[in-house]
Amino acid sequence: MAVAALGASLKIPPTIEDPEQFGKAMEFDLAALEYPADILQEAVVSARRTLDWYPSIKEMIAICEQLIEPRRKQRRAIRQMEAEHHRRQQEAAERKAQAELESKREIEREKEREAHQRRLQDLELRVRERFGNDALLPGDLELADCLLADSDWATMVYRCGKPISWLHALAEGERWADQFCRQMALAERSKRALEQGRIRADDALALAKLISADEESARRQIEEMEGRPVKYRDRLTESFWRALFRIHRAAGLDAKLFPEDRAAAAIDNLKHLTALAELRDVREIFDRKLQEEWKLRGAHQQRRSSDG
Repeated sequence: MAVAALGASLKIPPTIEDPEQFGKAMEFDLAALEYPADILQEAVVSARRTLDWYPSIKEMIAICEQLIEPRRKQRRAIRQMEAEHHRRQQEAAERKAQAELESKREIEREKEREAHQRRLQDLELRVRERFGNDALLPGDLELADCLLADSDWATMVYRCGKPISWLHALAEGERWADQFCRQMALAERSKRALEQGRIRADDALALAKLISADEESARRQIEEMEGRPVKYRDRLTESFWRALFRIHRAAGLDAKLFPEDRAAAAIDNLKHLTALAELRDVREIFDRKLQEEWKLRGAHQQRRSSDG
């Protein structure tokens, strides 16, 4: 109908030798491009108003393309909006599924934490029944476990080069494990005091070093520091974690020896050697005095023999 309308209103140029076949060719090409009927009608109107001669197929397609482009642009925008809407729906569904999965995992983790806490409480009760007043204090096991959970010693430590579970050793009633747990609990309390802003990093480090040397003094200082107001913003240093190896060594466990520890150990060895040297000098003095006394006694006996 569009091609016929063009033929009825526009002159056929002499270059078109067979108007009927040419019209069929235009019909075929326009049908292949699937232009809507209203676009074809607008194209016919546009051709009538702007052309003097029957248009070529190329010209007719150009008119149709120009007329349909706004509609295509609008459809592309609609498809993009639909795609974006679908993407957002899919993302929302994925986030919901992920949130539900994470919620289930958190429930499982919470159950595991509660079960682990009950095991720690039962173990602590057994240890306190075994060791009495010399055992770890209430809450010490949970504190130590909390500190060690963030380290390489969560469950295993090393003794004589062999891995051993400090929790298992504690359950078996080994004294070193009880001491290790008590002192690590103090270290966790000093760490928390630092994180709360009650002490400085230097204070936490000094406490970590003191714990293995004088546990009672460290406990008193920590109790005093826990009551201080919040006023610092320091962070834990690597030195704090290094200092915890002193607690390992105090419990008879294998531990790294850092340069500062080597220097302290060298000083202790020097003091020990000096004490041994002084002891040797004292012993030599006693030996000389003993020998002189024996000589005097021998001479005295000889004189008594000769007088008799």
